[in-house]
Amino acid sequence: PEDALLDGEAVQRYLTWDQDNPVSLVSAAYWSRENARTIREVISLELWEALNEFWHWLMDGPGKRLYRSDREAFYSRFKEMAALTHGVASATMLHEEPLTFMQLGWHLERAQQTARIVDIKYHTLGPTQALETPLEAAQWLALLRSCSATEPFYKCHRESPTGPAIVDFLLRYPSFPRSILFSLRAALVDLQRIRTATPDRGGECEQRVKELMDYLKQGDSEDILERGVHNTLTRVVDETSEICNLLHGIYFDPSMPEASAAE
Repeated sequence: PEDALLDGEAVQRYLTWDQDNPVSLVSAAYWSRENARTIREVISLELWEALNEFWHWLMDGPGKRLYRSDREAFYSRFKEMAALTHGVASATMLHEEPLTFMQLGWHLERAQQTARIVDIKYHTLGPTQALETPLEAAQWLALLRSCSATEPFYKCHRESPTGPAIVDFLLRYPSFPRSILFSLRAALVDLQRIRTATPDRGGECEQRVKELMDYLKQGDSEDILERGVHNTLTRVVDETSEICNLLHGIYFDPSMPEASAAE
């Protein structure tokens, strides 16, 4: 219902607990556990235990009680779980092809999700004015916080934060792990590692990641604003989706030749 869009509680319930919503938090937790179950012989015991314990925490009572009593702590627990999963996987799994594919998925997803978050906020605020209002400045800072980027940003920028500086940081800062450019560079390393074992496959994926990186690196922050932040971010979302489709066709659907995967 349209009225639900104006109901903050309804929106949070939908994005958190609705199991029919494929992008809800509970759906993400469920499918993480189910996917891990199907490859139990590949992942480490420690990773499986972390995913399984979190699922039971979420569904057996403690998670729901925390949601009702302290919403911020509940969502922080989700963020901690995501970081824990990445850390446990890297620290306990063999650094071979299965882990590399997992990391490739994480990096492509992170690039796409950062693009989506920035695009939504930029669309809400619109092009920045020469002098931003206190409300606009607060919203830009909220964007940094949503990307876990507040402290890293201030370590790199001594001046007062502005919309263009924040957008450029989240898109292109080379050493911030949640920036789009960093994520794409990490994905490229993953692809090159995978292709070491199968050099005849995945060449188009690697090339498209390189082209997207080159596109992002063109010009400075003013050039990005001039050609349109929305256009840039839309290209990131579309290209990463296409790269994921190509990867599926090449590596996970052997009946699908690489040429047809691009169609």
